[in-house]
Amino acid sequence: MKKVLSIFLCVISISASAQIEKQDFFIPASKNGMTLGQVAEEKRQEFGLEILFQNEGVKNTLIQDILVKRHFFDYVEDAFPGLIALRLKDQLYVVLENSLKSKLYDEDGNLNLFLRPLNAVTVKGRLVNKADYTPVNDAVVYNPDTKTGSMVDASGVFESNFYTDFLQLEIKHPGINKQSLAFIRNAAGEEAFLDIPLDTKLNYLEELRVTATKADANVSDHRSGIQKMSISTIKQIPTFLGEIDPIRSITTMPGVTSSGDLGAGYNVRGGETSQNLILQDGALIFNPSHLFGFFSSFNPDIIQSIQLLKGCGPSGYGGRVASVLDIQTRNGDVTKFKVKGGVGLISSRLTAEGPIQEGKSSFLISGRSSYSDWLIHQYDDIDLKNSTAKFNDISGKLFFTFGEDDILTITGYRSADDFRFGSSETYSWQTANVSSNWNHKISDKFRSDLVVASSNYKSSELSDDELFGYINNNQVNVLTGNLNFNYLKSEKYGLDFGVSANRYKILPGESRPNSVRSQSEALDIDTQYGLEFAAYVENSIDLTPKLGIDVGLRYAHFLRQGPGEIYTLNYAVRDGRLPSVSDTETFEKGDIVSESSGFEPRLSLRYSLQESSSIKMAFSRTQQFVQQVSPTISPSPIDYWVLSSNNLKPQRSNQFSVGYFNNFNENKLEASVEAFYNKTFNSLDYLDGVDLKLNPFYEAGLAQGVGEAYGLEFFLKKRGGLFNGWIAYTLSKSWRTFDSEFEGQSINDGARYPSTFDQPHQLSVVMNVNMPNRVVFSSNITYNSGRPITIPISKYSYDDLLSINNYSGRNQYRSPDYMRLDVSFAFNGKHLEDKFLSGDLIFSVFNLLSRKNAYAIWFDNTGQAFKTSVLASMFPSLTYNFSIN
Repeated sequence: MKKVLSIFLCVISISASAQIEKQDFFIPASKNGMTLGQVAEEKRQEFGLEILFQNEGVKNTLIQDILVKRHFFDYVEDAFPGLIALRLKDQLYVVLENSLKSKLYDEDGNLNLFLRPLNAVTVKGRLVNKADYTPVNDAVVYNPDTKTGSMVDASGVFESNFYTDFLQLEIKHPGINKQSLAFIRNAAGEEAFLDIPLDTKLNYLEELRVTATKADANVSDHRSGIQKMSISTIKQIPTFLGEIDPIRSITTMPGVTSSGDLGAGYNVRGGETSQNLILQDGALIFNPSHLFGFFSSFNPDIIQSIQLLKGCGPSGYGGRVASVLDIQTRNGDVTKFKVKGGVGLISSRLTAEGPIQEGKSSFLISGRSSYSDWLIHQYDDIDLKNSTAKFNDISGKLFFTFGEDDILTITGYRSADDFRFGSSETYSWQTANVSSNWNHKISDKFRSDLVVASSNYKSSELSDDELFGYINNNQVNVLTGNLNFNYLKSEKYGLDFGVSANRYKILPGESRPNSVRSQSEALDIDTQYGLEFAAYVENSIDLTPKLGIDVGLRYAHFLRQGPGEIYTLNYAVRDGRLPSVSDTETFEKGDIVSESSGFEPRLSLRYSLQESSSIKMAFSRTQQFVQQVSPTISPSPIDYWVLSSNNLKPQRSNQFSVGYFNNFNENKLEASVEAFYNKTFNSLDYLDGVDLKLNPFYEAGLAQGVGEAYGLEFFLKKRGGLFNGWIAYTLSKSWRTFDSEFEGQSINDGARYPSTFDQPHQLSVVMNVNMPNRVVFSSNITYNSGRPITIPISKYSYDDLLSINNYSGRNQYRSPDYMRLDVSFAFNGKHLEDKFLSGDLIFSVFNLLSRKNAYAIWFDNTGQAFKTSVLASMFPSLTYNFSIN
């Protein structure tokens, strides 16, 4: 490369000399005492030749010691070794400090020096990955003259001001050597928006990056309630059996908790697990877990970015009332074939990627498979010793560029789990998604994005009982189309608008005998069909240097459609514990069964107190037309999804938040406190004594009421350095009130009671210590208040074997508090681009103190309590991750 660069510079020098010789561009001895700028001005008037200078210091360099006439550029480079002259175009040259020359050339020998008009006030461009032209959104653009810098925005766009006719910028990014750009104001300059390609793989192999768009994003962004994490941070959090888990990682953030050691979801600000929207490249994920929540279903080797929006965020998102988790997968490398993977104690993974057409298209395929039977065989329970468990997932992505304005990606994803309990029951669940994304550049400031996706989830339960064996199935299929437009006029004004549609086909449940000998009855719940349409618009405006606002409006309309039989419930007349069915109506295909709609305003406001501190306020209204019915208290594979109807109204939520955000020590220390209040209407809960499993009249067993949650979130984070990590503490309450005018439809006699996921105190302490020789020690302490439970408070006994329990009010008692300490040591190898094999070795211990945290507490018919602890001992693990170039 150096040889090519030398030849290139030599050619430029010869060309320049030939042109100048023709024009007799020499400096006679009479010019001693003049400056380079004065001589250049004379030659401009004489020959029309223009010479630009990096700064006034170079321009005012004195000419001296000329005894005989010298060629101008020969003299400059001989007399002033610190200077060099470069030809930009015919009749136009620039004199620079020699130290800057090497910085302005990239690895391919391209000179990053650009001309701008004389009246230019700012320069604007976009940093992109040279491999696939995706935005580089975690780089700093620094002005060494003013000693100021800022992060690029989410699209990789930067903007900087001219203070003189020459502007130098330095690009700092953890994956590249420091790259410099230079801009010169000149009459020959043109106003243009630049795409500046960067090779982000010069020093490090490409890795998952889940980062904030700015170092001070928590202070400067208009929105609050946004959580982002870098892959280095996620990797450092100690893991269960070495499996890197993005879902478990976000539960260390304030306001986010898991549903337990064996839970298939997470709760955000007192909300239910089913109230969280999870997207992967625009496709819906209904179950984000493997093995009942032991592990995440997302393969970390393919993830590009993760963003959690508490309160549903911008108006472009909708469909759930608690939060949005938006996951974007990365594109394959368009220049080089690569392989990476990992080998752990219960699973292994492998990823391959490379170009299809070099520089224009690529593929990426990644798979993961388990060998986890040994884990469950460690338990003393005889059923578990006879059980088997396995999971696998595979992901693929194609990336294509068409010219400079169009990018097309196609993503496929499939995951599958099978768990056989003892010798009689098997639980299975699968996800199969495909999505495509077409990103089109309409102009430098105007872009469109079209997403089409198919999301499919199904689960089943198989019983091998000889007399009453059965197989139960439920399924969700969703077709999605989103068309979004983004207009970015400047850093101070942006406009987003678009439309979306979802087509639902849901099978809540069906049951069939597992054999001809089984006496189990066949049962079906009608397949449900629905259409959801939405349109939105959102403005992002900096009204003043201190005041910024995002204001948006979303309108959503939902249609429940036939075919199907819809029954009418009579709440005034009871059928045992439940309301009776007074009528049944049959609808044909395409008939409108019911419809509902509403506006969803969104507002976020930021007021900067100082450069490093701000106050933020936000309000959002959301609607949810798809509901989850859980026959059990904790999320499980037998949960099923249903559509809203006349008997089951859509959930609607209003959420308010206000917070104070402050950064210290050049954004290395981040602190915040945020208060929130959330009120959800038509929240779901089950009536006492109802069986919701495969119940055709499930709506009769559900009640709808009001949910409230409020709290304070405290966050303190230390970035970089020898020690880093964070402390997240949440003080909150989550309540439910189900008070109906009809007898039997109230819960807890209409009195307010804690929700099942109410945990007043939530604490996470994550600490990382960077030790010599690339060794990192990490620890994670998790403490949560126990979850509410309902217990027998007395009993009436007929004899020693027969008794009736008298239970407390709903959720009036709590299970024991939850506490866990995890630690890990990571021995990181050198990740160099020219190294054939690189690897990391990770040793971790999950639940170091062997705490027997309660997963479930249940009572027999005599009132005797029993506690189930899933991970009741420490779990050490060893994982090797590798990369091959």
